[in-house]
Amino acid sequence: MTEVYERDLYEMKYAILKSPYHKKVITACADLLEIPPMKMRRLLIENLDMMMLESLGARFDSWMNQVDQNEGVRREIGYDLFTRFIPVISQTDLDKSLREVTDNPDDPENVRVILRRLLFGEISS
Repeated sequence: MTEVYERDLYEMKYAILKSPYHKKVITACADLLEIPPMKMRRLLIENLDMMMLESLGARFDSWMNQVDQNEGVRREIGYDLFTRFIPVISQTDLDKSLREVTDNPDDPENVRVILRRLLFGEISS
């Protein structure tokens, strides 16, 4: 019984994310992490409930409008976006990623590599 419910829920979540605006938001989020949109879509489906998915566009717009544009690397990797507005990773894990970057702390690519490893268990290029 649980398996059927989970399968139906996955399909319903996917149906939400097929709207044109949701596709734009998913593409923008995927671009921040430099991953394919399908991986981003899967991450959202697995980590967010349906209400959060339905408000995805509004949450992304809020992040675009309310967060300081001059936050440097934190803005470039979507720190507040992925911890507060669309919470798919904990603030602790993202802080850990930022601390692990010792070579060049101002280079968002170093943080993205560690972030992808935390989110997907692999390093994506």
